[in-house]
Amino acid sequence: METMKFWNTRRRRAAVFAASALLAMGALAGCKDEEALKNQQAYRQVGMNKLSEGSYEEAAEAFQKALDQSNAVVTDMEIDTCYYKATAQYKSGDAKGALETCKALIDYDKKDYKAYYLRGCIYLKEEDRENAMKDYRKAFETSGNDYEMYVSAYESLKNAGWDSEAEEVLTAALKLKADKPEEYRERGHIYLLQGDYENAKKELDQAINSDDVKALLYLAQVYDAQGDASQAAALYESYISKNNSDVSTLVALGDMQMEAGNYSQALEFYQQALSVENPPKEQQLRRNEIIACERMQNFEAAREKMLAYLKDYPEDEEAQKEYTFLQTR
Repeated sequence: METMKFWNTRRRRAAVFAASALLAMGALAGCKDEEALKNQQAYRQVGMNKLSEGSYEEAAEAFQKALDQSNAVVTDMEIDTCYYKATAQYKSGDAKGALETCKALIDYDKKDYKAYYLRGCIYLKEEDRENAMKDYRKAFETSGNDYEMYVSAYESLKNAGWDSEAEEVLTAALKLKADKPEEYRERGHIYLLQGDYENAKKELDQAINSDDVKALLYLAQVYDAQGDASQAAALYESYISKNNSDVSTLVALGDMQMEAGNYSQALEFYQQALSVENPPKEQQLRRNEIIACERMQNFEAAREKMLAYLKDYPEDEEAQKEYTFLQTR
């Protein structure tokens, strides 16, 4: 999971404002006029657009301009804007600025676990092991049963090669008590990550019995890891029947059918994945679609799809050679 994306979907009600000058003044009362609010929203949207485009310096500047319109009024918009600003600062190479923004958040609200977590992620990227783990632990103290945060931290640490720290995070997560279906599901996911498949099944079964759909996906992965392809496939298909826009699962099902020699079914899964708006790894998906057509010996369809593919990806030399071959079939 991309760490910084964590902030796109999580919201926390709190009074905090990271523009350090305003914090120092303590000016937290007042109200925005309509023009200021409109300008703030416009600058924020510019920042979001620039962030998605990879123009990080411009994004950070836009987020700061949005904060400048706040007139010292604190709402959820200012809170999120601060997190986005810190993300943009770090991605632009301004690690110092990003850390300062996080510090301003923490100075105002000592229990703001998201700010600790974000700063821990920045320290991790800077290979500051001591401070990264210090901030992660601080975040976990007040984050409650936020299992997704633990898993996100685990994945970041694992990707950085910090295996012992990653395992520490999973161990800490399992000390939490679950009482909701999604919490049993996430505990099952954690056991899956640890390779403890029996405990994973127990937790996931509790979630599934409460109609938690995503638990089906994790349980499929458990059986897949144990080498039970037929049971895994059945669970994957059950999950897809309830959530047909999950591209990664559709691809996994397509790949499984390809390995089993069921090319027409594999093609259906690949095409279902391609029908999702802006599917991830679209280029590879389209190549898989062509390969499935070839295996079915439907060379006319393969040629048509390859021609369309090469118009979009002319730099793929291997595909160009394959198209030459297809023209002979």
